[in-house]
This record gives sequence, structure tokens and C-alpha cells, in this order.
Amino acid sequence: MKENGFGLIEIVVVTAIVTTALFAFLQAGTLAVRLLRAEKENLEAILLAQESVEAARLLRDESWSANIASLANAANYYPVFENGKWKLSSISPGLVNGKYTRLVILDEVRRDAQDKISSSGSVDTNTRKVTARVSWSTKQTELVTYIANFPASLSWPQETKTIFFEDATTDADLANFPSNNSGNGDPAQGFTTAGSIKVTKVELYLRRTTSAPSNIYAELRASPTGTILGTSNAITSSTVSTSSQAWVEFRFPDQVLLSASTKYYIRLRSAPSSTDAGSGSQGILNWGYAQSSGSPYGGHGNEARRYIGRLSNPNDTGQELDQYDFGFRIFALQ
Repeated sequence: MKENGFGLIEIVVVTAIVTTALFAFLQAGTLAVRLLRAEKENLEAILLAQESVEAARLLRDESWSANIASLANAANYYPVFENGKWKLSSISPGLVNGKYTRLVILDEVRRDAQDKISSSGSVDTNTRKVTARVSWSTKQTELVTYIANFPASLSWPQETKTIFFEDATTDADLANFPSNNSGNGDPAQGFTTAGSIKVTKVELYLRRTTSAPSNIYAELRASPTGTILGTSNAITSSTVSTSSQAWVEFRFPDQVLLSASTKYYIRLRSAPSSTDAGSGSQGILNWGYAQSSGSPYGGHGNEARRYIGRLSNPNDTGQELDQYDFGFRIFALQ
């Protein structure tokens, strides 16, 4: 008699077919995930390499001599975004996004008699080859391009150190800034222009003496408490050197026009403000200085000051230190 239903053999066959199909679907899904992950990694790597090229171009635009021409050929440099700007560091910052190693290599460029790039030509000091390389796991991607010092060829204005005092070798706490929450105010340095200038940045000679002072920024003012003519980018104070004095750059987002034969001040500020007791300002930064009986920089009238705006008094011009001057550099377009 013929019985209805499936026999054991049919069940085994159907189970095998279903299992094979499910395994195939699983393998296809796994392969799809791998392909998507690989595509995502490739895209991230390309974007990181493109960002590296853009960083090199921004540094070129800022200063060819300082940021590009001074770097060695065939050396590894790492793009680092710090204090609101890019730099190429010889020290690796570690993995990007916990996965990628990113670096930039600069090489010299040679040109032949027809001005074409040629390995047998003469060195073109105003052009560099840029290789942006991103590697992860066993994979790697590269972008190669060239950057040129076109501002020099077009005779564009160049950023030049214009007014400065670089002999401020004393490294001690003169200004008590940012005053560790006590509201003792800000330090400042006076200077007088010769001709009219367009200021792009200032550099101050600083050292950090505590682990994490408040972040800082610089102002150009008509007087210690007068009109603010320009405010720089903020600097993360934990990046300031603790081992020795170092020049710290404060860049102004817009050029600051200063008139000829006029006295101005660089005022160093903090956030939270050092002028307000209980504001939360913390830590101490030493602004390198020099002392002499006749004022070490420019004679009397271009003095250092401290305690400006002390205890929330915006009109307090602070204490005049006519025998002291802080170290500073002013850069302007020439």
C-alpha cells in the first residue's frame, strides 16, 4: 500500500538543499559585508590623503620658506591639526581614527631647458613634489601632486618679521598669568611702529609651568585697555613647551592695519579670563623677559605691563614695568 508524506530520504535531501542555499546566502552576505567594509576603508583613506594634500597647500599659502622649503626631501612628515591650523610634524601623532597611518613626503623637483619636469634637469627651488600616503593593515593608497611657490613668482606680499624683541632670556614668573583663579589680570607689551603695517600674526616667548593652564589668545590694542584692533586664534595651552621657552604663534584671522609712528600693545588674554577672581582661570605661563635700567627694548615708552584689568576692573591699566620687556615678534605683509 502507498503511504502519503515524506520519507526519510526526501527529508534528508530537502534539508541538504536548504542548508546549501542558506550557506550560499550567508557566504554572499559575508562577502558583501567585506566588500562594503573594504570600500569604506578605501574611501576613508582617499579622503585622508586628499586632506593631507590640502594641508600642504594651506601651509604653502601661509609661508613657503617656513613651512615647505625648510623641510627635508624624502622624509616622513605627519599632518597634524593643532591650535586651529595645520602643521607637518616629524613626530607621528599615532593612528588616525584608530586605524590609518598618514604621512606626507616632499621631494625636490628638477626642470630641463624647456621648463619641463625632468629627473636630469636643474633643481627648481620653488616647486616640490608632494606624496600623501595612507596605510592600514596590509593596504596602502597614495596621491601625488606638485605645489609651487607661486606667490613669489607673482610678487605677492610676503609675511615678514617686522618688529621684534628676541633677547628676553629670563624665564621666571613675572606676570602671574593666568593667575590661578585669583583675578590678577593680564600681561602686555608695548611697541611703536616705524611705518604703517598690516599685521598677520605675533609670536610670544612662553613656557608652561603647570600641567594644564587656561587656553590663551593675543590681542592688539591701541592701549593696555583701549580699543581691540585684532584678536588672534586661541592656543591650547597644554601644547606650550614645559622644558624651555619657545616661540608660540598667535595668528589673526584678518590683517590688522597699524598706523605709522604709533604706540600699540600686545595683550595676552586667557579663557576663562584672568581678570576675574573665581572665573575658573587656572595654571601659570611664564612670558620670557629681560630687565635693564634703561629698558632693554626700544628705550622707555615701550614697556611691559602686568595686572591689566585686575579684579574685574576693565579700566585698570595695570602696573608699568619700565625696566622690563617681554619677548615678542610681529609679522606683517611687506
